Amino acid sequence: MLLILIASSVDAKPLSIQVSAPSAILINAETGTILYEKNSHERRFPASITKIGTALYVLEKKGQQLNERAVASKHALHSVSDAIRFLPGSNHPPYQLIHDGTSFGLKVGERVALESLLYGLMLPSGNDAANVLAESVAGSIDRFCQEMDIFFKQHGILETHFVNPHGVHHPDHWTTAYDMAQMASLAMKHTVFREIVKSCKYLKPQTNLQDSQVFQQHNRLLKPGPFFYPKAIGIKTGYHSQAGFTLVGAATHEGRTLIAAILGCQESAHRYRDAMKLFDAAFSEKKVTRTLYARESDSFTYRIKGATDELKAVLKDDICLEYYPAEEPLFHAEIQWTIKSLPLAVGECVGCLRCVDEKGHLLIEKPIFAVNAISKTKWAHLGEFYRAHKPLCLAVFLGSQIVLLLIYFLKKHHKIVQ
Repeated sequence: MLLILIASSVDAKPLSIQVSAPSAILINAETGTILYEKNSHERRFPASITKIGTALYVLEKKGQQLNERAVASKHALHSVSDAIRFLPGSNHPPYQLIHDGTSFGLKVGERVALESLLYGLMLPSGNDAANVLAESVAGSIDRFCQEMDIFFKQHGILETHFVNPHGVHHPDHWTTAYDMAQMASLAMKHTVFREIVKSCKYLKPQTNLQDSQVFQQHNRLLKPGPFFYPKAIGIKTGYHSQAGFTLVGAATHEGRTLIAAILGCQESAHRYRDAMKLFDAAFSEKKVTRTLYARESDSFTYRIKGATDELKAVLKDDICLEYYPAEEPLFHAEIQWTIKSLPLAVGECVGCLRCVDEKGHLLIEKPIFAVNAISKTKWAHLGEFYRAHKPLCLAVFLGSQIVLLLIYFLKKHHKIVQ
């Protein structure tokens, strides 16, 4: 038995801060709560942060088989100049590599483990690694992009359309800051992804065609220098002339992980400064406590069918919610009554009070207890007796009807004889 009590619209206080990026968002990685947003649903080119989505889909499909080896095909590694790629009448596929694009240095026929390709995808931002992963996982790069797009839609990522797995510019390849944050949040649920994106360098093992080689992380939030951020744990940068400078960053502090998506910056430094500004503003907030229901002043009533009185129930402890001001949740409260039978004694647990946020996540739950004793009405006792002895009651009822009919016919016969 469920009773919805109230819907409580708690006014969260978004972070009061300004960023230079045209589009930006900051979310809690676990709950999805938005702490800050600026044009977060505005369509923009992502550049290489596209690779977050590629890594996510690869892990969803092959997360348990990362030791499998992919073979770099000539088709996956073929490249042209950016100028030729968009010449009128040209028919180059949207995933076609460009000569000066970022690379993992793969060679045709090279056999590389999927895990190694993921490092090559996310650290040096290898466009070649993206194509080889896509072709290996889905059989073709086109099919991979189509499947990835369907996967996004199934997970509520509705403002994204990727036509390649790497982010090389194409007019039909776009997303939003909101979607990129959602993508990153899903990806961070994978342990392998978290390990990859926080790594500063990676030693690519020797393959059938190349010796081992060290590759460096591009994300300057993780590296010593003017934009090093000690709380940062990833994730990915991007750039091309049409997209500007992009960044999806993650940082953690006191068990709380936040994700910032920054799109469309004019200068590389701006994206790092914006991300750090957002993280600092959020992490400087102190938790507050709000009493939602008090044991001394809040009570709950329930009319039980067949009971002599209305049930009154109370809490033994206050229900309090702790939160950061920018993450104050919208929630509703509900009582789940667990009354199985009567009578009920004073102090008996009769249910629980639950506070649930707008996404269905349980925030807090406390039991409630009867204040008054409840017994059955006489009619309820009769009904219970009937249900327990139904065959006997039916037999008595039918017997009485037969007796009445006999009496009726006997009286009628007696009148006729007279």
